[in-house]
Amino acid sequence: MKKIKNYLILTFLLTYVSWGIMIMYTQVNNVPFGSSIFMLILYVIGVVGPAIGAIVVNKQMDSNVQYKSFLKNIYYPSKRIGWYLFIGCIVIIFHMGPYILIGGNKIAPFSLLFLQFPLFIVIGGFEEIGWRGLLLPELEKKISPFLSTLILGIIWSVWHLPLFFIQGTYQYQFLNFFTFMISTIAFSFILSIVYFKTRSIFTCIMTHAFLNSIAGVFVINESLLAEMIPLLFACIIFFIFLNKHRAFSTIKDTIL
Repeated sequence: MKKIKNYLILTFLLTYVSWGIMIMYTQVNNVPFGSSIFMLILYVIGVVGPAIGAIVVNKQMDSNVQYKSFLKNIYYPSKRIGWYLFIGCIVIIFHMGPYILIGGNKIAPFSLLFLQFPLFIVIGGFEEIGWRGLLLPELEKKISPFLSTLILGIIWSVWHLPLFFIQGTYQYQFLNFFTFMISTIAFSFILSIVYFKTRSIFTCIMTHAFLNSIAGVFVINESLLAEMIPLLFACIIFFIFLNKHRAFSTIKDTIL
């Protein structure tokens, strides 16, 4: 529990201080944060807060062997290529399902989906170094995979809260915090599947970046129904894979 506490304190401190300054600047001057290089730097510091928090806390509290393994897991890709195809399909269904059923707006050329992907590895993807790289495994030691994912999703949502008050952010322009929280919890279940099945931080980073790229082109018309659809989809997929894993483990234990 101490590791979780230290991680959350450091992560929220880094992010909330950086983004808090941005809130004051953009609201007082009534300008988007992108109009200032200093604000862009603060934005990035806030974004990578979960990654910095995880790296610092793991360095302090893990053995050298554990810490090196953690670092390697960040950049070392999963060898199971089929998983990347599966993840791509799941993420597309997760986001484009509500877009097609509920409606939305295409705010950028389709080509931007691929061009901005490297950017979203840093702006979004690197969060997974902390959320799925440290917090989820630590929660999993103490509570069930379902509760671990749900609690992480709530914490992750609250971590994003300052973005809703910073002019120029995606959240400020397009989203409502309540529906955003539902969507974030839903995506947490998708990312938990990825992590539990691959144990790869790298794969979680790629998954997160891919969803951000899609959302940066196709914006869903926000509503409670539009967020409940991916939540239901994510929970169904989560329980299917969780039960499949447990069934396999039971059979394996019986045979061995």
